Amino acid sequence: GGGGGGGGGASGQNGAGANPPGTGNGGDGTQSDITGSNTYYAGGGGGGNRGSTNGTGGQGGGGVGQTNGGAGGNGTVNTGGGGGGTDNPGSNANGGDGGSGVIIFRIPNVYSATFSGVTASPVATVGTDRVYTVTAGSGTVTFAAD
Repeated sequence: GGGGGGGGGASGQNGAGANPPGTGNGGDGTQSDITGSNTYYAGGGGGGNRGSTNGTGGQGGGGVGQTNGGAGGNGTVNTGGGGGGTDNPGSNANGGDGGSGVIIFRIPNVYSATFSGVTASPVATVGTDRVYTVTAGSGTVTFAAD
């Protein structure tokens, strides 16, 4: 079986040989509380396997590996998690796509941010800070004192 992909915070596990086939799990991502809650980002994708056991994705959005010709699972959107592997290149199945990333700004509440050309969530308050989350686009951010 295939090895799992490395995550932002830990290596993926090695796969085992063909008898018995064993698959590596994806490595866990990095945990952050920038949004006010502990969340993992950038988990590794699980390895694919011809046998009956697939590799799980690491914490932080890693996609699951697949068995017996299935396509690998995609990484979770807005986490940057890696896609899961597939088991057999002859099956015409592909590994999963990596999950899209995210940009998070946390600034003191005496400042504000405005965005142009991006998809940004409404501002959240964490303690005395403002938190802005950008999930798509290519644009600009402007900071100003309130």
